Amino acid sequence: MSHLWAAVRVWRCDGVTRRRRANEEQGAFTEQLVADRYDLEHRPDEADWYDCVNPRTGTKYEVKSTHETLASGASGRFRLWEDQHRSLTVSDGQVTAWYVFVLLSETGEVVEVRRMKPSTVTEIVDGEWNQAGHRKRKSRQHKLHFGKLF
Repeated sequence: MSHLWAAVRVWRCDGVTRRRRANEEQGAFTEQLVADRYDLEHRPDEADWYDCVNPRTGTKYEVKSTHETLASGASGRFRLWEDQHRSLTVSDGQVTAWYVFVLLSETGEVVEVRRMKPSTVTEIVDGEWNQAGHRKRKSRQHKLHFGKLF
């Protein structure tokens, strides 16, 4: 599998709808990348708090991705959702959940992949959740700068 997500260059100045589509495609690419890397089943529609499952153990994996530098020129951040994090943390208490963070270059190449327990992410977030203002999601969010993980 290629470690290049080429479509990232296409969406630079094409408006909100195209950016959303690009984000969805980037998410699908990185979720499949993680499924292949860790020998998981990609199950993005099974629940809203994880993307992949280890078929042998039932362990859930939530995949997050960002670019080192966004099209706007800002540094990349992983968007974490409080309700999703809560579900992962509960599952982590049973040793059955992981986050996988995927960092992409500006051109879409995979720079680094890091697997992390939800309890460790809780320590990094340190209770700092903010209102997101998104129509699709009512939960609070935390935007985690990639430099805090890599």
